[in-house]
Amino acid sequence: MSPTTCHGPDGVDLSREAAWVLHAAVLDHVERLVAAGRSPDHALTILDRIESCEPLDATDRDLVRDALSTYDAPDRDREPVASIRAALSPPRTDRR
Repeated sequence: MSPTTCHGPDGVDLSREAAWVLHAAVLDHVERLVAAGRSPDHALTILDRIESCEPLDATDRDLVRDALSTYDAPDRDREPVASIRAALSPPRTDRR
């Protein structure tokens, strides 16, 4: 039996490239928290969840969206950032 391949957190369909961008954005967020003298504990927990393919809860997703919105992504990562944000957006409930 071959090992299961995971690209990011469970329940979020990401390409390998997008999973790396997500990881980079959250890691950048951790570094900015540390530089500001704030605790990175929750962000580090999210990094662990991303790496181990565990699901993200609503609070995790809020932090990830914040990390993505403040991530100074290189040009090559701007499209994956947009796709990750779309994948993490809550489902719309106002359908008419």
